[in-house]
Amino acid sequence: MALTTFEKVLEVFKEYLEKDTICEVVHTKQGYTVMYWDGKGEEWYSVDYCKTPEDMIDVLLGGYSDCLEKSYTHNRRNLTDDERMDIDNACNVLKQKCNS
Repeated sequence: MALTTFEKVLEVFKEYLEKDTICEVVHTKQGYTVMYWDGKGEEWYSVDYCKTPEDMIDVLLGGYSDCLEKSYTHNRRNLTDDERMDIDNACNVLKQKCNS
């Protein structure tokens, strides 16, 4: 298995990061940080330091999954089993791409 890098993770998640306007990935002196913005409260509601590329994958998959869920439900209902399976499959595809 190839060694995953931050650059590879960012490339795999590029399309998601361009679409999700509340997510920011910031490279700081300490490393990468993933931040999620709450426009209503005008504050960062989630700030996660990513020590490893695997940490970044986990954080971004959580945001990606939430984004897909909102696209299905528009925050008006629960996911169906089929929708949950579609989201899980989409997340698995991105995780596989990061680790290949």
